[in-house]
Amino acid sequence: MKKFMLLLFFVGCASANNPIQKEMVIKPGEVRWLELELASNNIKLFCRNQPVKFHREGKKIQAVIMESYFSDLTPFNCDFNQGKKTVARILFKVVNREYKAEKLKVDPKKIKLSPVDQARADSEQVVLNKIYSSSLDRFQFSTSFKEPMTSLVTSLYGTKRVYNRQKKSQHLGIDYRAAIGDQVPATNAGKVVYAGDLFYTGWTVIIDHGLDIFSVYGHLSKPLVSEGKFVARGELIGLSGNTGRTSGPHLHWGMKVQGQYIDGFVLIDETKKIFKE
Repeated sequence: MKKFMLLLFFVGCASANNPIQKEMVIKPGEVRWLELELASNNIKLFCRNQPVKFHREGKKIQAVIMESYFSDLTPFNCDFNQGKKTVARILFKVVNREYKAEKLKVDPKKIKLSPVDQARADSEQVVLNKIYSSSLDRFQFSTSFKEPMTSLVTSLYGTKRVYNRQKKSQHLGIDYRAAIGDQVPATNAGKVVYAGDLFYTGWTVIIDHGLDIFSVYGHLSKPLVSEGKFVARGELIGLSGNTGRTSGPHLHWGMKVQGQYIDGFVLIDETKKIFKE
C-alpha cells in the first residue's frame, strides 16, 4: 500500500495520454481499498466504465472496489478522471478463487416456498432493493471494520450449499456459533436502515456505512436498535437467535458493497491497512 500511495503522489504530472498507472489483483467476492491524493475537485471515478462513489477529505480520495462472487474473471480498469483527462488508472487483474461446499438440512417449507411465502419473500426483496439503492453519500466510519463476534466460524463466505440434497445455492455471508441471546455488536459505525423480520434471515438489522457499504446481521432473536439510529463500532445492535431459514441458532453476518455481497474478512483486512488503531 505504501508503494501505491507514493506512485499516486505524482498524479498531478499525468496527462490524458499518459496517466499514472498501478496494477492490482482482486478475486471473486473480494474488495480492494483505493486511496490517493488529488488537488482538483473535478474528479470522477469509473470502474468497468460505470461511475463509482468515493469519499473525499480535502485532497484525499478513498474508495472501496468490489468484484462479484459471480465474476467471469474479466480484467477491468478503474479510472480517476479530471474533466476529459484520465489522471490515474488502476488495472485490475481478476484471479479465480475456489470456495468450499457443504450440505444442510432445513425445514422443507423453507426450500420449496408456498405461494404465500414466495409472495412475502418477493415483497421483502422490493423493500431491500430500495434500501440498498439509497446509501449515505459519505463514509460513516473512521476506523477499520471488525468481526461482529469472536466465536467459532461455522460457515465461511462463498461456501457452496446443497439444502436437503435438492436446492443448490451459495452462502454469501459468514456464520458464527452463537446461543440464543448472545450479544451482537456493530462491525463499524453507520446508520441503522432496517430492523425487522424477514422470511429468509428472520429478525435482521442492516447498517448503512456510507457509499454503498452495508452490514447485515441475521437470524437474531431480538433487534436492540431502531431504524434511523446512528451507531458506533462495537455498539450493541441485537441478540443472536434462530429465526428465519436456519438449521440452528447462530449469527449470520453479511457485507454488501455496491450491490454485491463480499467476503467481510477481506474488507476487515483492507481497512486495517488504512486505519491504524
